[in-house]
Amino acid sequence: MSDHITTVDSDLITSGDSYGYGTSVEQRNKVLRNTYWLLSLSMIPTVLGAWVGVQTGIASAMSPLVSLMVFMAGAFGFMFAIVKTVVQNIFWEWFATG
Repeated sequence: MSDHITTVDSDLITSGDSYGYGTSVEQRNKVLRNTYWLLSLSMIPTVLGAWVGVQTGIASAMSPLVSLMVFMAGAFGFMFAIVKTVVQNIFWEWFATG
């Protein structure tokens, strides 16, 4: 148990409902709006892919094992590509700044 007491500076609180984190209502609403936009944008390829799969009948033509393998290959392929891109960008940023 610690005897150290911490306090919150009153200048960090911008409004009565900010819960001490120093964010305004406008900032929080902007973050929520952007979050929901990104969520809705990420759903577009998902819905299109599901629609194409159902319309072409490819989903019913594959066995469960084959569809699992296709899904895993796609998921790990995307993860690999994202990590490789991030690492490459970090390297080039480090290289450019010196």
